[in-house]
Amino acid sequence: GDILSKIEEIDSLISKNTHILNCVESMEEQQSKLCKDMGLLRVDTKALTEMVYRVFPTMVKDPIDDIWTIEDVFVEHGSNIVLTNGIAAQKLLSDISREAKAYLTAIRDGMNTLTITPTCTKDKRAVKSMTRFCGISKMTVDFYSFSVYIALLMIMVVHRDTLAVKSSSVVKGDVMILDLHRDDVVKAVERTRMTLSTYCSFIATNLDRSTKAMQQYLQGKAIKNVIDKKKYIQQHRIS
Repeated sequence: GDILSKIEEIDSLISKNTHILNCVESMEEQQSKLCKDMGLLRVDTKALTEMVYRVFPTMVKDPIDDIWTIEDVFVEHGSNIVLTNGIAAQKLLSDISREAKAYLTAIRDGMNTLTITPTCTKDKRAVKSMTRFCGISKMTVDFYSFSVYIALLMIMVVHRDTLAVKSSSVVKGDVMILDLHRDDVVKAVERTRMTLSTYCSFIATNLDRSTKAMQQYLQGKAIKNVIDKKKYIQQHRIS
């Protein structure tokens, strides 16, 4: 929830702040193919929330005020087992949370720079740097949301394989989960963590390196597989 709220807040800044939106539109003109490809990654936060509650149904229950049934206790126990076996996914979610917080803070602190009229070389550099930094905000939201999706995907696959509940609500309707191999998802998570680290490390100082890392990421076999399966499930959604 904390991660998704940060993603939503960045998205809100893009849509409501004219200066940031102008930066995004400028970046889309300069990097049209990459921005279009990145758009394929985006997963709506509502869809991600639904995934969270399907994997962890007891999250909606208050441990003190709500009545817990024996079934709830077993479900909670199963969730703990899954998390224990899905350390890589947990680490990815932790990485995303940290990076999303840092990016959101940087945009909040620096977006006023976009409104100044530069009068010296230092100001010109600051405006140019912030323009590029805000220009990739939509691309960054796309990447963050997809990274959360991949982490949750791994948790779902671990749930399926660990608890052997192919008919449970966790996988019901998710055709992509039924034929997704655990090793492939693990590779996708590892690749995502590595790319997230590179991308976020250089977006403020070397944007070309960040965008190159993203281009390479999109060409990865494991990532392509997840994108293709995401498209399929969106087109053949079963409730």
